[in-house]
Amino acid sequence: MLNAPLPDLKSWTHHFSQQEIPVLSSTLARMHDLHGRIDDIGIRDVAHLVRHDPLLSLRLIRHLESHRHASQVTDVTTLDRILLMIGLGGFFRTFGHALTLESKLATQPQALEGCRRVCSRAHLAAKFAEMIGSRRHDLDPEEVATAALLHNTAEILLWTEAPSLSTEISSLLMNNPGMRSRDAQIQVLGITLHDLHMELLNTWHLPKLMQHLQDERYANEPRVRTVSVSTALARHLNNDWQDPALPDDYQIVADLIGVDPETAYKLVQRQALNVAREWEWFGVPPAAAKLVQCS
Repeated sequence: MLNAPLPDLKSWTHHFSQQEIPVLSSTLARMHDLHGRIDDIGIRDVAHLVRHDPLLSLRLIRHLESHRHASQVTDVTTLDRILLMIGLGGFFRTFGHALTLESKLATQPQALEGCRRVCSRAHLAAKFAEMIGSRRHDLDPEEVATAALLHNTAEILLWTEAPSLSTEISSLLMNNPGMRSRDAQIQVLGITLHDLHMELLNTWHLPKLMQHLQDERYANEPRVRTVSVSTALARHLNNDWQDPALPDDYQIVADLIGVDPETAYKLVQRQALNVAREWEWFGVPPAAAKLVQCS
């Protein structure tokens, strides 16, 4: 594990790109259950599982790209289509014995909780993106949902590889309420996690569309805004349902789907409550728990 920052973005990217990416133990347990019923399940059942785990989703996309045939001239940008290409048998053979987050961080309980919280937040962001995309009649809401699910990859990986540095960033933000996340990251790491994330996506040769949807340079495009506001909502709601940034988030959602901010808030609230029903997958309290505390 890293206890000190690496010298530059290239070094960070190289280090992270060499590490095996773990999956949640709850995901692996459900995977084994599905495998035991392989004759009775379909692609949708496995896709539902994969969509809960940003780390498994990333592994799946990376696997397809690393085994890409010369005859494949177009990118595959949804989890369902990737699963169709590798098949159920191929999926279970490749990922059925994956390293788990819990085993990797067995002696790092604070880091494990940090990872779980970001994974839970990523799943919530994906569900927000799916909701907004559907109401916008997006060309493919699953594409924006997958982009939102992957958006915090670098933050999760930092918890797995450098928990002391992640803790230092968290402490900085907690002790300096007005401090921006990117400023805390630069102070501790010398880089921003978004820059690291984008470099990793490029290094791993993820589909160009996936990279585009997560690129801040295209923030004015509706699909990119859908991804960015979904991740912002999930982050701010996990802080507090009274977070001062939330009114701006609701306004962006309202603008994207053509409703007033109050309606946007109610849609966000409903989605957060729906997602909260699956909180045990991540083992941390859902964002909706803080809604109950605020009411």
